[in-house]
Amino acid sequence: MTLHQPVQPDDLSCPPVPAPGCGTCTELAITRDDARTYGNRSAETDANVLLRRHLCRDHVYVGVVLNRP
Repeated sequence: MTLHQPVQPDDLSCPPVPAPGCGTCTELAITRDDARTYGNRSAETDANVLLRRHLCRDHVYVGVVLNRP
């Protein structure tokens, strides 16, 4: 059994950063950016939630969800 450091909670005040080279991350980031451009804050938030969920589920190798401005 391998022990891992606990994952720190994501800073929800900043939008999640898509993983480089991931098509799903890219699509969600584009959806989020389009929603922001058209002033649809609800769709922007939905895309952020889906991107965070995807990052946690499919990019565990990162250790924590990357969150940079």
